[in-house]
Order: sequence, then C-alpha cells, then structure tokens
Amino acid sequence: MSSEIYPTVPTFKVEIDGSELSAESIAAVESVRFEEEINMASMFVLRLLTSDFEKGTWKFIDLKTFSLGREIKLYMGMDSLELMMVGEITSIEPSFGVESSTVEVRGYDRLHRLRFGKRRRTFSDMKDSDITSSIASDWGLSAEVKDTGVKLPYLYQNNQSDLEFLLDRAKRIRYELHVDDKKLFFKPAQENEPASLTLENRVDIYEFNVKLSTRYQGDEIKVQGWDYVKKDIISATAKSGNKVSQMSSKETGSDMTKSAFGASSSTVVDEYLVDASDAEKVAVARYNAHLVESVTGEGRGAGYSSVRAGKTVKITGVGRFEGIYYVTSTTHTIDTTGYNTSFKVRRVGV
Repeated sequence: MSSEIYPTVPTFKVEIDGSELSAESIAAVESVRFEEEINMASMFVLRLLTSDFEKGTWKFIDLKTFSLGREIKLYMGMDSLELMMVGEITSIEPSFGVESSTVEVRGYDRLHRLRFGKRRRTFSDMKDSDITSSIASDWGLSAEVKDTGVKLPYLYQNNQSDLEFLLDRAKRIRYELHVDDKKLFFKPAQENEPASLTLENRVDIYEFNVKLSTRYQGDEIKVQGWDYVKKDIISATAKSGNKVSQMSSKETGSDMTKSAFGASSSTVVDEYLVDASDAEKVAVARYNAHLVESVTGEGRGAGYSSVRAGKTVKITGVGRFEGIYYVTSTTHTIDTTGYNTSFKVRRVGV
C-alpha cells in the first residue's frame, strides 16, 4: 500500500430511496460515519446542521427528507467512491444547542430486521444452513450459505429473536452472519484468505496497539455429549492440527502457552450433539474461536474504504508482530479533519 500514490480528497455520497441527497443537504453535513462488526448489523450515522438562518426555521427534522424506514445507500472513499452499505433509517435524533443545532440520522443494514419480535418454534430434520435460508426468506432476503453438513433431528427456538437464534447457531460452529443489501450470508470465518491489502505502520496507519495473551483453555479442547438413542457418549477433540490457518505466524498462542506453562486441556459438555460429525464440528469451532484471540489489536490511520470487517490485511513495520490479521470491526469517518479509518483485528499467534 505504501508504494502507491496516495489519494488525497475525502469524498462521500448518500442516496435516499434511490435518489442522491441534494447539494443543499450535502452542504449541511458535518460528519458521516460507518461502523461494522462481525455478526452485527452495520450502522451509518449522518450528522447535519439544522439551522435555517434565512427562513428562521429548522431543516431536516420535518420527517420529509429523513424518516424511519427509508433506504440509505452510503458511499465513501478517497478520490473515488465505494459502496459501504445499504441500510434503513432507524432513528432521528435532533439536538438543539446554544451555539449550533444538529440532527443525527442513524440506521442499520437489513440484518437489523431480524431483531423484531421473539419466537417459539421448532425445526425438524434441517441443517443450520437450511434453517438460515428459511429465516432469510421470512424477512424478504435471499441467502448465500455454506452447507453445514449435519442434519438436526430437532431444534427449538425458545423465546428468541431470529437474530439471537441465528447468532447462537453461528457461534456454535464458528460461522459468521452478515447482510449485504438484501442478501444474507452465513459462512465460516475467513482467516485463511490471502491479505486484501498491506498497511505499513507509520505510513498507512498512524498507530497500532497489539496484545499477545495466554490461552487458558489449553492446547486441546474436547466436547462431549450423550446419544439418547444409542445410550452412549458422543465426543470429539480438537488441537493444533485442527487450526484453520497459521496466518503467517511463527508460533500460535496455544503453542507458546504450552511451551511456557505446560500442556493443558479443556472439556466442554455440550447440551446437544447429534453425532460424531457434529461433535467434531463443534470441537474444531471451539478450538479455533479460542485460538484466534491469541493476538488482538487495534489501529487507526488515513481513510481506506477497503479495510473491512471479515477481510484479512497484512500489517508491516511492527517487528515480530508483523503479519496477516483478520479484521473484526471498522469505523470509517469523514468530518472536518478528513477521512479516517480505525479497526480491530485478531490473529492466532506471532
């Protein structure tokens, strides 16, 4: 990244229900912010000045330009624009001050719709991927899912929103859930993907803080359940050979913990396992969820619209901590200071 010619002009565009925001409205924008995090609905925040000195009235709070449910497309970039998200307005927050008055228009991508209501229902002889597709259809969304393989004889959604329910299912097998416009995605975390870009410390990013942590759950994780039909134990164990990716690290956090403090392991008694294949999926998921938090960090730099949650980046100029990181959240802001991007990352080791 550092060898490229740096873009210099922050730019953004907002479309409401397919029409571009007027020049007058754009001129009133104080700041634009986009936030995303794995397994959460992405959010936009538009902050606008509301005082109309010529007419002696307030702008943007009559619920005509901005009102609940209207579709927002937000584009951001440096010199050129990139579509960051398609969302819906969920709140309008005027603030009337002595020196200035503003309104914040806030909204989320369509994953937020799955928060509405609580349900009690059962699913029979369906895979998690099939259940996800069915729920997506309930909300008018198409689905792109990675086949989860194991068919579940019986599953109960117990007084949960559809989002809470799907996030529980995703966490169990370390899948990720997100929405892009009107399509819902349900797939494994992508730490094994090649880096989408390189960020050099003190060149592309202003600061980078990182932490290496001991892995207290040990160097192997065993899950155990009970087969009520066969009256027998179901179990599986995951360890070093089951890691999803080395992520260019020399040693994983689990290996370093074992070397420093000795071998250890954890056993998880899962409340419901279907069979040995299901047990293996859960064990591998638990092990990797534990492993990928070995190194966590956060950084801040100039605006890069291509730094996105769910992507991998290579961070250089940080000594032993240089390498491939998985981006777990980002915040992109354009205001009077320019365009800035902050992010959080994780890694299996160093």
